[in-house]
Amino acid sequence: MSLRTLTLDGHAVACFELGSDPAGDGTGAVVLVHGIGVSSRYFGPLERDLSRTGRVVAPDLPGFGRSRMPDEPPLSVVEHADVLAALIEELGLDRPVVVGHSMGAQFVTELAIRRPELVGALVLVGPVVDPEAASLTRQGLRLAADFVREPPRGAALQLREYLRTGVRWYLATARHMVAYRLEERLPLVTVPVAVARGSRDPVSTSAFVRRLAASTGGTAEEIPGGAHVVQWSRPDAVRALVERVRERVLPC
Repeated sequence: MSLRTLTLDGHAVACFELGSDPAGDGTGAVVLVHGIGVSSRYFGPLERDLSRTGRVVAPDLPGFGRSRMPDEPPLSVVEHADVLAALIEELGLDRPVVVGHSMGAQFVTELAIRRPELVGALVLVGPVVDPEAASLTRQGLRLAADFVREPPRGAALQLREYLRTGVRWYLATARHMVAYRLEERLPLVTVPVAVARGSRDPVSTSAFVRRLAASTGGTAEEIPGGAHVVQWSRPDAVRALVERVRERVLPC
């Protein structure tokens, strides 16, 4: 694993890279995009699994993980998308599969709308926000319900990450999250889309995931036994999904 700090759209962004590019031309890479309050650490098991078959890139977005907190308020969804576009260009990735978890699903959706030429396909894992819970209070209740469903190590990681982010930064970012209408924006995406959730996820409901997938002609998948952070508890199943998507979009 290598770690370097890149200047992307004016922000210092810590970026982790694992695996290699077998073809040497930037194709077949996977970009993993975390959600609110956390960092690329959430993808640890999945990063390792995916890196066995190709290049994996996992940034800590501005204000999270090992990336410096910006002087200004937290970035909007659009601004996060622009940082991701700059990342793909800076690293010379050729239409990678971009995986977004939770609020990260909003960032990658906006990336694919604004810069479709940079994206091979999207995989949305545990996407938010369900219109039936589009408030800070309801999201908080759903996240609390999820906390007790996660494996102990995953729950401990979640708590550490939230404490590191801090209440002020988390709530300011959450206001962007609940205002973003994923169900309205996702149909504007023109690249292939797969949507997944853990079968025990109280944050991203089965009905919401099915509606999102149907709106794009994409696929919906339920991963047995997983809660919201399904990429931590069931990295094997998420890896299999990502690799199926990657094989479909790789050039022949």
